[in-house]
Amino acid sequence: MQESSTPTEFQGADHGGAADMRPPAFRLLRPALGRSGVIVCCPHSGRFYPDDLLRNSKLDRLALRRSEDAFVDELMAASPKLGATLLLADYARAYVDLNRSPDELDPDLIYDLPAGDRRVPSPRVLAGLGVIPRTVGDGVEIYAGRLSFEAAQARLNEVYVPWHAAIEGLIEAERGAVGQSVVLDCHSMPASASGSPENDIVLGDRFGASCAPIYMTEAFSFLRSKGLRVARNNPYAGGYATERYGKPAQHQHSLQIEINRSLYMVEGAMSKRSSFAHVAEILSGLVARIVEIAEPRVPRRSC
Repeated sequence: MQESSTPTEFQGADHGGAADMRPPAFRLLRPALGRSGVIVCCPHSGRFYPDDLLRNSKLDRLALRRSEDAFVDELMAASPKLGATLLLADYARAYVDLNRSPDELDPDLIYDLPAGDRRVPSPRVLAGLGVIPRTVGDGVEIYAGRLSFEAAQARLNEVYVPWHAAIEGLIEAERGAVGQSVVLDCHSMPASASGSPENDIVLGDRFGASCAPIYMTEAFSFLRSKGLRVARNNPYAGGYATERYGKPAQHQHSLQIEINRSLYMVEGAMSKRSSFAHVAEILSGLVARIVEIAEPRVPRRSC
C-alpha cells in the first residue's frame, strides 16, 4: 500500500498534467499514536488534472473545479495527530468519481460501451455524474467529444481500483487490530444544495444503516455545540462509499460528512475565507471526539 507521512507535491491546486508528475492513486497518513479504528477519507478534494482530461475538455481548469470538494483535505489534515488514519485522493473528481459504483458508466460519454457493461442508468449517470463524469457540478458538459471504453477503464485501473483497495485494506487491518473500523467520509457541498433552510453540515448514515447510532448522535451533538446548523440524512443520506463500507453488524461503521463550502471558501473564486482555520479547528475537534468514543467501543478479545 502506498503511504506517506507528509503531504506530497501534488497537494497544490494548480499542478499540470505532465506524465512524469502523475501522482499515485492516493496518499495515506497514519496516526503517530494509538489505534482507534477511525479512518478519515477525502475522495473528492483532489486537485490533479491530468493532461488526458485537459486536452479533451472544453472547460478551463477553474470551470472543471466546480465539482471539486475544494480544500477538504486541508480541513481534515490534523486527523493523524488526533489518532485517525487519513486517506486522501489527489486526482480530480472530474477525472474519476471515487464515490460511485464502478459500473456507473455513462453511455452518452463512452461511445463503445460493451453490451455487457450497458445497464439501466442510475439517476446519477443520467445527470452526467457517473464514475467517469460527463458534467461538472452545475450540469455543464466537460467534453467536446466522447471517450473510448479503453480510456475509461484505464482511468478506473489507475485511480479507482487502488483507492478502493486501500479503503478495504485499511478496514480489514483495523478490524483485525482493534476489532472495528469507523470511516468518516468527508465531502463539501455548494451552499445552494445544502438544504432548506441552509445547513452548515449534513451528516449521513443511510438512515441508521451504515453506523452505530452513537457516531451519528455524538457527531450531531458536537457540531451543534459549536453553533453550526446540522442536518441528518437530508438532503444527503450517504453515497456509494457509505453504503458499501457501512456494515455496523460487522463492527464496520461509516458516516458521511458534508460541509457547506460557504463556511470556509468563496465558491466562485475557489479561494479560502478568513474563517478557514476556525472551521478546520471545529472539524479537528469532531475527529478527536469520534476517536475518543471509538476507542472504548473497541470489542474486547478473549484470551
